Order: sequence, then structure tokens, then C-alpha cells
Amino acid sequence: MAPVTIKRPHLELALTVDPTEVSRARRAVSRALEDLGHPDLVEDAQQIVSELVTNALRETTEKLSHLTREYLAACRVKFLVHENDGHPTVEVWDMFPDEIPMPQQADLDMESGRGLFIVRSLAKEWGYVHRFDAERVWKSVWAVLT
Repeated sequence: MAPVTIKRPHLELALTVDPTEVSRARRAVSRALEDLGHPDLVEDAQQIVSELVTNALRETTEKLSHLTREYLAACRVKFLVHENDGHPTVEVWDMFPDEIPMPQQADLDMESGRGLFIVRSLAKEWGYVHRFDAERVWKSVWAVLT
């Protein structure tokens, strides 16, 4: 899977490390896809965004659990929507450039661990890549919608 090239994003949000941000991201992706002329992709995009944002927030919370609430509140997860060769693409960046396992299959009875399998089943293609900005190296998990 080739990493997506970010052109100017249609939408970019800085999400706080708070579970309520998942619903904010779902609403934002809905508006962005309607603006881009892809209302038919909203339902799949909401599911993908829910999984990716939840994973990023969970990883951030787990890895920074030793920090004070105030510091954790200052941490961010980035959420972007842009078009890549005419296909809407969502990206979620977190502060941990760890490798992520590519799911082979999901145990549907598990309470967690199915998220990336769901993303894989709904996206045209998906993957992750390391991104750089002035502050740090980020891990970006992206999904191209069809």
C-alpha cells in the first residue's frame, strides 16, 4: 500500500485526548464528505473514523497514563480529510510512531481488536506512514474511501 500524499486538506482538526472527540470527528467527516460531494460515503467514513480516532485516543491515553491530567489534556491527535486522486481520504495522526500490526482476521466475539479489520473491510486501501512536522514524528493511519 502506497502512503497517501497530502495535498491541502479539506479539513484538519486537533482533537483532545477525550473520548467525546470520536463523535466530533464523526460529525466533521460527515460535513466534509458532503462538502466534497460524497454524501454516499458518509456511513462508511463515520465507521472508519470511529475506529481510527478511538485507536489513537486509546494509545495516547495508555502510553501517557503516568502523566498528570493537565498534561494529558494538552496532548493532541490530528484528524484530516482530503482528496487523493479524486478519492476522499481520512487520516488520523497520533504522537507515537510505533509500528502497527496489519490484521489478518478478526475474532468477532472479541470486545476489542477488530477496529483495523473493520477499516480494512470498508476502505479501498489503508495503511500507515510516519509524518513529520516542526514538533515531532507522528504516525498517520489513513484510509481511502470508495
